[in-house]
Amino acid sequence: MKSIKLYMSLLAFTFIAFGCDEEDKLIEERVENTQDGAEVPETGDPGLVDYSTYVSIGASITGGTMDAALYTHSQNNSFPVLLAKQLAHEDIGGGEFNVPSIESVNGYSSATSDGTIYGKYILDLDLNNDGALGDAGLVLSEGEVPTPFTGDKAVLNNFGVPGIQTSQILTPLTGGPASGNPAYNALYARFASDPGSSTILGDAIARQPTFFTLWAGGNDVLGYAASGGTNEAILTDPTEVDGHINAIVSQLMANTSAKGVIVNVPNILALPHFQAVPFNAIPMSSQESVDQANGAFAGYNGGVQAALANGIIDSDEAALRTISYALGGNGIVIVDPNLTDVETNSGGAIPIPKYRQLQDGEIVLLAASNILGTLADPDNPASVIGVGVPLDDKYSLRVDELTKIATNLTAINTSIATVAATEDRIVLFDAYTLLLGIAVGGGYSSPETGGFNLSPDFTPNGIFSNDGIHPNPRGHAILANELIDVLEEEFQSEIPKLNVMDYNSSPFQQ
Repeated sequence: MKSIKLYMSLLAFTFIAFGCDEEDKLIEERVENTQDGAEVPETGDPGLVDYSTYVSIGASITGGTMDAALYTHSQNNSFPVLLAKQLAHEDIGGGEFNVPSIESVNGYSSATSDGTIYGKYILDLDLNNDGALGDAGLVLSEGEVPTPFTGDKAVLNNFGVPGIQTSQILTPLTGGPASGNPAYNALYARFASDPGSSTILGDAIARQPTFFTLWAGGNDVLGYAASGGTNEAILTDPTEVDGHINAIVSQLMANTSAKGVIVNVPNILALPHFQAVPFNAIPMSSQESVDQANGAFAGYNGGVQAALANGIIDSDEAALRTISYALGGNGIVIVDPNLTDVETNSGGAIPIPKYRQLQDGEIVLLAASNILGTLADPDNPASVIGVGVPLDDKYSLRVDELTKIATNLTAINTSIATVAATEDRIVLFDAYTLLLGIAVGGGYSSPETGGFNLSPDFTPNGIFSNDGIHPNPRGHAILANELIDVLEEEFQSEIPKLNVMDYNSSPFQQ
């Protein structure tokens, strides 16, 4: 199996303290502590909505991606499936909810050049197999390539397609051809009514929904963020996203009588994928190590001071570029292309690279945990990645890149809010505020969690799956319950909620 070692100071205690037995204990305590008055009612009231035909439209979260893969258990525990289950209670009127089953235990996440197929991530609490918890890491399971859906495509309800951007909901190119077509998505092609001719939206409308959820726009920002800001091409212009969202809504309004909920884009930078590894993930535990690291950069720092003395850089840039180590956590060394090209501007007299350390507020991606602290050259002990060798640009997000993400995210969510405010049949579910509150507040608790606080991470007590981006089944149960709150407030529905602790966390082993 392929593994990723975790450098996560914020999660280390949880990995040590929370094992498989604790998961079972938490569920048992939740059942014992549930009061009679908190029992979930078995009936409800649809209020102002006809829930008989519910369709969900969206991307990875809607489709049920978890642990970096789409697999049977993840599909069957996606928020649309869980919400549909509650809508099917007596007197509410919800009907069947069919998904294009992937028929795979581990799903598909990636493949290697030698043909090895990987599936979902599993959290191994004892990566070194020494019997002591705390050396946690993620391992990739054996996967399977998705195969065409062989069920009845005409009765599907979940049109969530992992990986799609908003434009792909509208174009037939999403279904094919596969060759030379950047819009192609195999996970839509496998269940498209007419691959290469049909569209995701067209297939959803063909079901003539009476109620829908629409969650789009996330991948128009997330892809750029997940690339460490290296792929500008997938950071969609917010004006284009606005046009796509309005086109989707216009077609739904014109071709159905459905009421629906539109979901905005969460604060993606609050996701564990962008928070698990700190900017200062280079620990120095002895003064000897500190002195060695500072000595290694003495020449570079001397060049920085020479550039300052010659007026090539100002004092602010000199301070930013100066690399310094102390006991405790230290900033990861990166290459910043925005820094002044000192070598060129000095005519080659000061040949220093564009190095600096990450600053507080800048972000390291989860994937960096696989290489931080390892040797770029096994024969060179000074080639420690993140110290002697800068961390590759794709593993971090600088201030300038974070600004682009925040700007686009704000614009997209403004478009979504405008749609909800102007369309009588559509209401807004504010996932942005929900996730931000969970992240800032250190977790989520409600009567449906039995009063337990579930953490905003992918530990066994967390609500996110092992990829650090998508919710796990508990997280999806929370989403379904929060959607129920919106339906009750906006459409006067009465819908029983899910017991969150009835659903599992992310897959783990020890």
